[in-house]
Amino acid sequence: MSPQAPVPVLYCEGNVDGTVGGSYYSLLFLVKGLDKTRYKPLVVFHFEHSLLPAYREAGAETLVWPRPTSFRFASRLRGGPLAILRPLLLPFQKALNVWIDFIWPTITRIGFLWKRGIRLVHLNNTILRGHDWLLAARILRIPAIVHERGINDRYPAAARYFGRGLGGIVCISEAVRECLATHGADFGNLVTIPNGLDPGELHFTTTPAALRATLGLAADAPVLGLIGNIKGWKGQETLVRAMDRVRQERPDVRCLLIGATAPADEPYEREVKALIAERGLEQHVLFTGFQKNVADFVAMVDIVVHTSVLPEPFGRVILEAMACRKPVIGTRAGAITEIVDEGVTGLTFPPRDADALAEAILALVKDPERCRRMGEAGYDRLMARFHIDRNAEATARLYEKVLGAAG
Repeated sequence: MSPQAPVPVLYCEGNVDGTVGGSYYSLLFLVKGLDKTRYKPLVVFHFEHSLLPAYREAGAETLVWPRPTSFRFASRLRGGPLAILRPLLLPFQKALNVWIDFIWPTITRIGFLWKRGIRLVHLNNTILRGHDWLLAARILRIPAIVHERGINDRYPAAARYFGRGLGGIVCISEAVRECLATHGADFGNLVTIPNGLDPGELHFTTTPAALRATLGLAADAPVLGLIGNIKGWKGQETLVRAMDRVRQERPDVRCLLIGATAPADEPYEREVKALIAERGLEQHVLFTGFQKNVADFVAMVDIVVHTSVLPEPFGRVILEAMACRKPVIGTRAGAITEIVDEGVTGLTFPPRDADALAEAILALVKDPERCRRMGEAGYDRLMARFHIDRNAEATARLYEKVLGAAG
């Protein structure tokens, strides 16, 4: 009897803002953990990015399929003699955009899925988008699942329609699951599978000492690291305000803001930099920009700080901190309290509360031995509850269930 061929699985990363965030790494680790004798992954992205080689090394075929550009000709007619035409042209613009954004992509997706023999479609982000893929899969009677990685205020009719027909909606935390249920998007197919990480998969390209020297940081300076794209909801401003108080007691503390800034978030970055200048913190708070190998920075800092001002769906960087045996200070909102064991692996504080954050920072900076114990406890917690093997096994069980139901 010949061995069964691997099942072709299509993954789609739906991010379109040009930044590489946690969803990319989560999907990468999942693909790495898949049994390639059972599943054959093909991953579609909307733009070129630095992780493409890593996906290929993990055994996935990759494809870059840019999203179409919507028409804006009527929307721009807000002044001048042609503004009178705007009400007449808006319906035409909307019809064209429905065609290029949804109808035509759905047609092309149908042909692609059929030609490639895809047997399972897995969208990596949310039921709020990717509906062209879901409709194409439904027409071809291919089962589909969606990762819900966000905490959203509402789920419109289209999301509810497609959500009901999914083989599963994977919630990355109980906080995400509760949000879906609260907003009427629990269709009996919610499955909680926390993100996972294998500490052995973290690769380091330099030593902490060498990186400190490159950044001009003293070897004995306590260093905080906030790792995440520069966005208002990520709360970098809160950390800057906390640093204003921290430096009064410990002027040797340094803080790194590590992450890229999308064009839409440049105004917020300017606000944060203006606040740094206003408080005279230029030597205490440093922007590093995008860093390809974040693990080097996690290994170098003494404390990882997480400052989201909105409920966090998960917080992958916390797992990276735990993998590097670093204590974590995070906001007491969303899934953070599911990951951080208060007082054991780290500390939490109310969102936007710069004073409480400063107190937590000072408490750990003044007690290096406590930091060490928290880091060790965090590593043990990662291995027991958030290892990628647990994530991959749970996902594979969901795949088997969905494929079995589809016949």
